[in-house]
Amino acid sequence: MSCLEETLLRRKSGLTIMVWSFVIGLGGVLPLLLYLVLSPVAGNPIGLGLLAVVVGPVGGVGVVLGLIVMLVQKFVRREQ
Repeated sequence: MSCLEETLLRRKSGLTIMVWSFVIGLGGVLPLLLYLVLSPVAGNPIGLGLLAVVVGPVGGVGVVLGLIVMLVQKFVRREQ
C-alpha cells in the first residue's frame, strides 16, 4: 500500500466519513421536508427541491465511500 493511502486511512475513519455524509445529506433534505410539513398548500419550493436533489446523492455517495473505507480498514488491520 502506498504511503498516501496509509495516511488517508489513518486520518479519517470510515465511520466518521459515514456520519458526516449522513449529516450533510440530512441537512440538505430536511429543509424541504420541513417546508412540506409546515408550509401553505400553494407554495412552490424550487430552491429547496434543487438543494435536496444536489445534496441527497452527494450524501449517499459519501456514505458508500465511508462504508468502503471501513471495509478496507478492517481488512488492513486483520493482515497486520
